[in-house]
Amino acid sequence: MTTDFRGGNSRILAKSLDQLENPMAVLDRKGFVLFANKALCSMAGVEATQLVGKRCSWQIAPDDTPHASILTALAPPAGALKGKVMTRQLTMPVVFGSTATGQLFVPILDEDQLVHMTWVVLGAWEEIQGQVPTTTTEDSHQRRQNEQTLVRVRSRWETLDGLLPLVGESPAIELAMTRAQLAIANPCHVFILGPSHVGKAEVARGIFLGRLKQSGLPRIAGQLFPVDCSVLNAELLDGMLEVFAGRLRPDTPAAAQHLVLEHVDQLSSDSVQQVNAWIDRFGSGCFIVSTSTTHPEQLAQRDGPWQKLVGRLAAVEIHIPPLRERREDIAALAQHALASYCQRSERALLTLSAEAIDLLTAYTWPQNLSQLTDSIEEAVEHAVLSSAIHVNHLPLGIRTFPGSAGQPDDSGVEPIRLDEILLDVERIILQRALKLSPRNRAQAARWLGISRPRLLRRISQLGLDSAEPTETDTEQEEETP
Repeated sequence: MTTDFRGGNSRILAKSLDQLENPMAVLDRKGFVLFANKALCSMAGVEATQLVGKRCSWQIAPDDTPHASILTALAPPAGALKGKVMTRQLTMPVVFGSTATGQLFVPILDEDQLVHMTWVVLGAWEEIQGQVPTTTTEDSHQRRQNEQTLVRVRSRWETLDGLLPLVGESPAIELAMTRAQLAIANPCHVFILGPSHVGKAEVARGIFLGRLKQSGLPRIAGQLFPVDCSVLNAELLDGMLEVFAGRLRPDTPAAAQHLVLEHVDQLSSDSVQQVNAWIDRFGSGCFIVSTSTTHPEQLAQRDGPWQKLVGRLAAVEIHIPPLRERREDIAALAQHALASYCQRSERALLTLSAEAIDLLTAYTWPQNLSQLTDSIEEAVEHAVLSSAIHVNHLPLGIRTFPGSAGQPDDSGVEPIRLDEILLDVERIILQRALKLSPRNRAQAARWLGISRPRLLRRISQLGLDSAEPTETDTEQEEETP
């Protein structure tokens, strides 16, 4: 036990807690582990001294943090920090082999009614859930779900350093994270696709760090060499490639030596040939990660050198969609950005109100992830003498956004485009008429109740004029009004 527990019965208390079957820990108000019982240490496969004194992470703990998974999972939710008894369901095991599916957070208040410490108990969700009355509102339930996302992400994916732009649970991000983990585990070139400011460069660095970790190498052992293809002409690009070639070390694995071609889609034709020639000479000693706003299939449709280059670079494709297409991930990204900035600025952890989350989710985010991070940091600076980020703390541009936070998000509703639907219907009807009379368009026109010239005109406008008209089609008819 630490000095916080020293007293006449501290040893008896510690002995009693060690005899509990449920894993449990005691945290101080700043999230540092004061005590971990035997059941928790056995579940995590560590000694108590390895956990005591470590700080639980309200963000996703970095990969190089010892026992990152358990420290992320033990972090209390926002309600517990405000003195409420809280529960949290675990949809993924905290550590491999764990059978705990729920957590109980019991805050202990001091004489000023502030949280002095928090007791965290793990066990079966059915048992944990019965310890607290189910009086949560829909908003608080949604907030708790958002907080649980970070715990699930940390416990599911082995590598997360640098991959924080891929935090979330939307289908597109699940696929992107799966491919990122695949790229880390396999020696190959990687192509990262997405609009500006979604974190493509950060994901490229994350893949590099993951490969270093997998190879058992320290970060200083490798080299990550970024080249911005959008600002270099053929001569400057050739010089940059020669510099990187001179830095390649034959005694260092290729997984530790990465060339990052940023904005690869903006290469000129001459530069594409240079890159192909450089890969022929030095490609075996390194791996290349490319970033682009243009899909590789579109790049491959350019001239010959492009097709060859894309075939080499796009062994694994990772697509990062804009925030407006992954709105279900915005709350988790905002939670992580908030916890990170509070920790860097040495401020007490703030929470996001339900109204603030609704407004963040409804906003369009033209600058994507970078704008979200900047907005959260600005809101923290505005939140003086407040334990939560409210709507009035957010930047003015977000607060005055026409999409009201109180309105439901209808981003998933497909709009009805009447003109397109009517054209599709007309196209289907014309195709059926032509199929019934493939050699006589005049007959098809009579079935449709229109003149032959009008039919021919609509066939051309709708792109159905692949077949040549027959001799019967040469008959002239007057166009009906």
